[in-house]
Amino acid sequence: MILRRLKRLIYPPLSADPEKDVSIKLLYGLMYVTFAVAVSYRIIHPLISEKPKNVYYSFYLIPSAVILCHLLAKSGRVKLGAHIMIFLQWLALCIVSMREGGVYATSFSQFMIIIVLASLILGQVGALFYTLLSFSTGLLSIYLKSKGMIPAPNYPVGEWSAFIGNSVGIFMAWILMKFGLSGLSKIREELSRAQIDAKLGGITLNLETKEVTLSKEYRIMLGDKTAKESTTILMDQFLERYVDGDNKEKIVSELAEGAKHFNDPSYSTEFIFRTKGDDGKTRYILAKGKYKDSVIGYGTGQDITEKHIAGEEIKASQELFSKVFKLSPYATSISNYEDGKYVDINDGFTELLGYTREEVIGRTSVELGIWLSSDEREHFKEKIKKDGFLYNEEVTFRAKDGRYIQVEFSTRFTVIDGEKRMINMVKDISSKKEAAELRILNNEISSQNELIAKQKAELESTLEYLQKTQNQLILSEKMASLGQLVAGIAHEINNPIGVIRAANESVKNHFDRVLDRMQEAASVLENLGNEAKLEFQTLLKKGRAYQEIIPPKVVRAKTKILESRLKELGISESRNIAEGLIEAGLEEALEDFPKLFIGEKIQHIIQYALDEIQASRSSKLVDMSVDRTSKIVYALKNFSHFSNGGPKAPVDIRESIDTVLTIYQNQLKSGIEIIKEYEAGIPIVPGYSDDLLHVWTNLIYNAAQAMAFKGILKINVGAGGGKDHICIKISDNGPGIPESIQERIFEPFFTTKAPGEGSGLGLDIVKRIVENHGGSIGFETSPKGTAFLVILPQ
Repeated sequence: MILRRLKRLIYPPLSADPEKDVSIKLLYGLMYVTFAVAVSYRIIHPLISEKPKNVYYSFYLIPSAVILCHLLAKSGRVKLGAHIMIFLQWLALCIVSMREGGVYATSFSQFMIIIVLASLILGQVGALFYTLLSFSTGLLSIYLKSKGMIPAPNYPVGEWSAFIGNSVGIFMAWILMKFGLSGLSKIREELSRAQIDAKLGGITLNLETKEVTLSKEYRIMLGDKTAKESTTILMDQFLERYVDGDNKEKIVSELAEGAKHFNDPSYSTEFIFRTKGDDGKTRYILAKGKYKDSVIGYGTGQDITEKHIAGEEIKASQELFSKVFKLSPYATSISNYEDGKYVDINDGFTELLGYTREEVIGRTSVELGIWLSSDEREHFKEKIKKDGFLYNEEVTFRAKDGRYIQVEFSTRFTVIDGEKRMINMVKDISSKKEAAELRILNNEISSQNELIAKQKAELESTLEYLQKTQNQLILSEKMASLGQLVAGIAHEINNPIGVIRAANESVKNHFDRVLDRMQEAASVLENLGNEAKLEFQTLLKKGRAYQEIIPPKVVRAKTKILESRLKELGISESRNIAEGLIEAGLEEALEDFPKLFIGEKIQHIIQYALDEIQASRSSKLVDMSVDRTSKIVYALKNFSHFSNGGPKAPVDIRESIDTVLTIYQNQLKSGIEIIKEYEAGIPIVPGYSDDLLHVWTNLIYNAAQAMAFKGILKINVGAGGGKDHICIKISDNGPGIPESIQERIFEPFFTTKAPGEGSGLGLDIVKRIVENHGGSIGFETSPKGTAFLVILPQ
């Protein structure tokens, strides 16, 4: 403990101020040298000097000055100690020079050393003071020598010559130090100005004294515009005066952590803290520093307020973008501009396309197979290079599960964190497309529900067009088949027209007398009990819901039975009411609704109910007839449409066959039972719709003729004929094809029909059409029937 205190007493003080620390080192260097010289002189001088030995007691001033200066420096008064040290040094030299001949003395020239030290430690003013003092001492020594008060040594050079020579040396030393220190001061000022402009300042920490030294530039950075020099304050004062809020603990923690690594020259600390300056402004300071030993730490502070605030704003903007990016309902992604690799995706991307984040990041849309066409992607890529963005480009993407998705694709070039990026947004418009298609379909349905007269006129126009089109053999055959159907089609249309006319008349009569009947029914219903009213409502609902049309023969048979029972109840219009009940599916009405058939006005109640039911059934008959007519017109339009050449289009084989069956229904319904066996999931095939309609027309009509329009027509559609093919099988239960002609049935102009009934080109054209589609046709025949098999590629 005593040794430690003694060591602390002897060692020079440490200063956190770099300038003061340099001054202390220079001062102590002077102290060590002069103390050593004084001690050496006191020991050596008596041994070598001539007798009588003169003792220069003035040299005892030097150790005294050293001790006094050390004590003052340890107490913190370094500058005062320096003044006393240099002055006593100068005084000792002055006394020695006076005793040894004034300006002739060797010690007189050593005043230059004092001037140099004064310049370095006390500054230019101190150097000038000791220069003038030394010059005055030379003049004084000449005066005292002339009076005989100091000895006059015998030198060949005159005393004025010695004075002038030494004075020139003294003034030159002062001038050199002045200009040297002026240049150094100018450099320091320029460096200081550069630091001020860069909002940079130095700071030094003394862990032993808990002091912080702030450079002039640091003080100006903190808002003290009047600062002229550095200042040293306690660490607690610095924290209280300049550091804002909870940043105090942060600074103490960072400094303590740095102190642990003072032995590591590569270690440095760096952190940002918030200050409150002398001008009341809040600033953000970037602090950097390290420890040079276990006591002294040094570093810099830089005002980065604007940069920090800008960074915080950028951070807030990035956080906002991140939230918008993550919460966007659209499939949003960020990708590299150069290689197209995904950098980030949001949940909307995963939901739409089915890929997880791990599956996407670091890969391209091409690698994932999202684009259906590489040419389309390259086209968009070139457009981005030219314009820098895409906006709502309609394109089809492929999801992970293979689904095709109609989307609007938008993208824009940007720079994120110094990297070229593309921000991509994909909007699913499948529902929008479906809605548009639905609107188109609704328009088509609306157009099909136009007046019957307009539909009939359209049909006549179509028939007239078909009769005029006879340019090719295929069309000739088709027109020949169509000619056979005209009468049947007219009949098919006249039937629903007749139903509509009759139903319309029924509805008209219903509304003509509805007011009178309602008044009659109201008077009767008021007197009904609750159970009878409930049965009345149930009767109406059941009759309106019944949709079957009972054959007249069955109606007549059942009417006789029910009529007799109604007569027993005293109903005068028993036959009409019985027919109405039977047609409405209410033949068990007496058993199901017994309460309604009790009372005097049974006939009024039942007749009112039957009128309401009949009006409802008439409305349904109109709907059914219009629907039937629309289907006939639609099928006939498809059948009569002809397109020569051009690219193949998707064809639904089942719909194509059903179109032919609709056209031939009038000729097939009376004696032929049609059995359709369509496998589920049969794909759409590429082909020429008009040509395939001709194939089914020829094969179905030939089968009907082979059975004399009485028998079973069976149509099978399913997979067959190898991979990626479908098989259409049309079979009948006719007598079969004779073996003698089986090899010739596909020959042109070969026919077994009577003259005028066939051209012999039907099956030849069918075969050519099938082969033109890349398929094949064959048949199986026996006395029990014939089946034609058509194989088409998918």
